Amino acid sequence: MSEFSLLLIMVAVQGGLVSLDAATTVQLATIITFVVSAYAVVMRYPTPIALSDRLRRD
Repeated sequence: MSEFSLLLIMVAVQGGLVSLDAATTVQLATIITFVVSAYAVVMRYPTPIALSDRLRRD
């Protein structure tokens, strides 16, 4: 899921194509995916924002 899915679901709600409950479910799934993905990157891969000194790279 991506930011684009948030845009599409809002357009679908405004167009009456999906219910508000369905839109909320898609939004929740998208946000959970963002959080899990960011956590995985920060905890496992060398990045400038890594939490451990071993993984921190400029």
